[in-house]
Amino acid sequence: GAAETCRYCGTIDNTKFRNNSHTFPEALGNKWVFSRDECDDCNKKFSSYDNELVNSIKPFLTLGGVQGKNGIVQTGRTNGPATIRKRAVNQDGGVSFSANVQSFDKSISANCETEVLEIQTPIDPTKFKPRFAYKALVKMAVALLPSEELENYKLLIKWLEDPNDRIDFPKLEVAISLGSVMDAPPLVVGTLLRRIRKDDIVPHILFILCAGSICFQIDLRSDELENHLPPVPDRSINITWDISIGKPETGIQIFYSKPIHYNWASSVNTLQPLETVVMRFNNQTQLGSLDFLKRNNYALDLEDD
Repeated sequence: GAAETCRYCGTIDNTKFRNNSHTFPEALGNKWVFSRDECDDCNKKFSSYDNELVNSIKPFLTLGGVQGKNGIVQTGRTNGPATIRKRAVNQDGGVSFSANVQSFDKSISANCETEVLEIQTPIDPTKFKPRFAYKALVKMAVALLPSEELENYKLLIKWLEDPNDRIDFPKLEVAISLGSVMDAPPLVVGTLLRRIRKDDIVPHILFILCAGSICFQIDLRSDELENHLPPVPDRSINITWDISIGKPETGIQIFYSKPIHYNWASSVNTLQPLETVVMRFNNQTQLGSLDFLKRNNYALDLEDD
């Protein structure tokens, strides 16, 4: 049955709980987890946040083979000087990628000594609204909050409900880690970490979202539970995270890299932060690898270039 109250706007109108509200965006691969206490009006409002979050990480969805809405695998097709696409897994269990690069003189190199072939494929400069993408993460975190914690986040929920807010945040920090991008499992996991000691200079609650090959970490800003503490330093959300699925011998493990920190306070359309996919193939070992280059002079990066 429908929920009695929407945890976001507080409506008790049962006629506004007719649709399925995904706790995590379907475009990130979530097919199973729904929220019964999110009304249709809020769900429609929050969909614009989800779209911006997806736009910020499209290359990872492509390379991980994430199945979005209606089970369609992200294609990764770009509009710029290159295209990249993940193909079906072959009979040996390997993963195949194809790349079409117009500027071969700059994008392909080979090392004769190590026999390593390197292909650099530019990523289409997709734009997204950082603040909306951040709100998408906040919305998911609020969906997982225990009922007794909602009282501590009234201001945050009010901010979430207003797409046109004009609050002048100096920063909304998000930490992004990359995992095994070759063949990400159909997995979306949200985790809340609550501090044990009230006097620790850490947020009351951290939210971690893992969607296949990418992991986000944000500080869930409470109304006043951090007021007695000094400000949490920049880049302090720095958790090393990994996921294990199934038995250690036969299951899947994803180890996420050291987080890269960004400021997503801007409400202006901004280029997504990754500029180039780097594919390397070693002819001696027959092994391949993927790497990413960050966009030069990316204005929202809190790290020094």
